[in-house]
Amino acid sequence: MSESWKKLVEEANDSYGRGKVPEAEVKLLAALEEAEKFGEDDARLALTLNNLAAIYHEQGKYTMAEPHYKRALDIRIRLHGETHPDIAVNHHNLAVLYSARRMYPMAENHYKLALEMKEKLHGKDSAELLNTLQYYAQLMKVQNRLVERQMIESRAKTIAAKLGMDQEATPISLNRGNAPAAKGIKVTAISEELASKSADDHAHGGGGCCGSQETKEDNSSKATVG
Repeated sequence: MSESWKKLVEEANDSYGRGKVPEAEVKLLAALEEAEKFGEDDARLALTLNNLAAIYHEQGKYTMAEPHYKRALDIRIRLHGETHPDIAVNHHNLAVLYSARRMYPMAENHYKLALEMKEKLHGKDSAELLNTLQYYAQLMKVQNRLVERQMIESRAKTIAAKLGMDQEATPISLNRGNAPAAKGIKVTAISEELASKSADDHAHGGGGCCGSQETKEDNSSKATVG
């Protein structure tokens, strides 16, 4: 069971990376069926829920994406406490989702939570903050909060300059209305810990339960489809 889950998630992420979103959705639905057997507090279930939500999000199926993002977030908080890279990913994804749905106060709250968590984990001048800052600035723009937008953009540019990065390299798209959320969603790759967990479960003939393994954010260009 664990090996089949791992294979399905990897195939889904590969399909997603090649732009074959419906194919990725089919794979992740099958992976979710497997992941449900691991138990409610298993990191593999949270990963699958986040990535399926991202696929729904990508296709503009916002009402289908939201409960999966929120369930993944709840599982990760139970597993890791309030501060963890995967939790920051979920806050970022929910912020992008609520922006697309024009639920701006909720979007802003999740952007702030994502930034606060990234600052604690990586420092106030980390490149990890740039993507979220860019989208947060766009949220300010659509609300005509231009002073706040300028402050956020200035901070992003300062961080990028310190790191010698091209801050404008990542395209920005605050998706609104019924347009697919083609930029900004973050999918999660299978970490070595989770792969090892699946291999151990397979070797012992069991499904595994209640892991506290970490996952890591996929920083490929497709992951900024956030």
